[in-house]
Amino acid sequence: MMDRFTQEELNKEFDLIVIGGGINGCGIVRDAAERGLKVLLLEKNDFSSACTGASTRLIHGGLRYLEHFEFDLVRESLRERELLLKNANHLVKPIKFSLPVYKNDKRNFFIILLGMALYDLLSFDKSLPSYKAILGQRFKDVEPRVKDEDLVGGFVFYDSQIAFPERICIENILMAKKSGALVLNHAEVTMLSVNNSNIKHVEFFDKLNNKKYVCKGKLIVNVSGAWVDALCGLTNKNIPRKIGGTKGSHIIIKKFKGMPENALLLTASDNRPFFIIPWQNYYLIGTTDIVYEGDLNKVKAEQSEIQYLLNETNKKLKNTQIKKEDILFTYSGVRPLPYCHKSSPTLITRRHIIVDHIENGLKNFISIIGGKLTTYRELSCQVVNLAFKKLKYNFVYSKTNEIPLIGAFQDYSFDFIKAEIKKAKTKYRIDLDIISHLVNLYGKRYKAVLDLTLTHKELGYLLSSNSLDIRAQVKYAIESELAYTATDILVRRLTIGLSKGLGVDTIDYVLLQLKNYYQYSDWEIEKQKQEYYSDFVNLRVI
Repeated sequence: MMDRFTQEELNKEFDLIVIGGGINGCGIVRDAAERGLKVLLLEKNDFSSACTGASTRLIHGGLRYLEHFEFDLVRESLRERELLLKNANHLVKPIKFSLPVYKNDKRNFFIILLGMALYDLLSFDKSLPSYKAILGQRFKDVEPRVKDEDLVGGFVFYDSQIAFPERICIENILMAKKSGALVLNHAEVTMLSVNNSNIKHVEFFDKLNNKKYVCKGKLIVNVSGAWVDALCGLTNKNIPRKIGGTKGSHIIIKKFKGMPENALLLTASDNRPFFIIPWQNYYLIGTTDIVYEGDLNKVKAEQSEIQYLLNETNKKLKNTQIKKEDILFTYSGVRPLPYCHKSSPTLITRRHIIVDHIENGLKNFISIIGGKLTTYRELSCQVVNLAFKKLKYNFVYSKTNEIPLIGAFQDYSFDFIKAEIKKAKTKYRIDLDIISHLVNLYGKRYKAVLDLTLTHKELGYLLSSNSLDIRAQVKYAIESELAYTATDILVRRLTIGLSKGLGVDTIDYVLLQLKNYYQYSDWEIEKQKQEYYSDFVNLRVI
């Protein structure tokens, strides 16, 4: 395995050491690097490998937060949603929701009508259509596949979907790297050395070359999600518990006749909201919300959660019953919510909290609690603003609200994309559906992937019948997107690991490419294969 960095790069004192490579860590390191700070990011597994990759894959305002009077959170989310629709237009797309209302629902039609009106008011600068309220059985014309017994009406409204949040993480990482940041996945922090009231240095273990390293930073940012408390524990300070994680599980089912065409926002029998959402060629159903105290590295959907999602879905659909054998796979994650004594997990705030540990006797250590996928940019901006204040540097304003992600198109109109794909078909001789897939995954950078097929035709071949991913993407992930393991590639650079079969039929090809490029030993290749099954596949099969 080649060295990813030089000792000289690591010897300099960083302004910020960011620990954790979920969406918030990726956003912070990008914003900080673009503002001229010297930044190091350390992620113990891979970027977006925990909560970010286990989300419901929505960029939304949080309609249900209104009933908890978190109006500022909703407004912040709606503003950020609009920015992402513009600055990440290849990844974030509008999605149409239907919301049926029934006679015995906790939230009656007029309460929801009030909420919809307020949601619209708070999104005054939106580009998406406004909601529509539909009384009585006329709602069946909009969504005929939901049960109509006791139906009193419903609503149609728009939010946004990000099919692959893993891609928004890697684009932020690549932008940070381009601005001079040192970004390391598979680098686990093992020690925080404290001297009086400062963390003097950070020790981490590079899992790729099995070596330990020491680095220094003026400010240490703990954005490790559900592992925040574990990292705080490395300081040997008496820092009170910060995280009260709740587990959210989803099931993925195949598409079949009788399923709704639009996304559905529904109310379960325990009054929790849940979603049925078209996603790729499947339906994503979720999520649960239960207090979790188990192993953070082995989070799996329990049979009770699976049955809950099946039961609640079947109660709402007309003439369709989903069975356990219809489930292709499941996935679960732990939300890094604030620790509190609320009686129900749904009552815990979804707003983020920035904790300055000066109150615990540490001047250069902060932790990030909570946060949403939708609001990662705003959270990142606030953290870097605080960094400038604590470091007493001349302030530099963030421009992440103005600068698009590296894959974003200047124009994402239907006609423009249609013309773009047609031109690509002529140049690359690749099927239109594959080109469209790559455009939706890489944005304008799709050409860099397809260029690889011009000199090696076989790189244009499909990897599997379960996905539109092609061989060129594997090469591109290894050479240009900091992918070092089969799991990195199949799950977080490509889409095939999140497709029917979970990429099992492709892993040998991927491992061979990794072996050839990085000169991995046979032992290392076998280790990666076993880890793919134990740490990924086995946690997703029923």
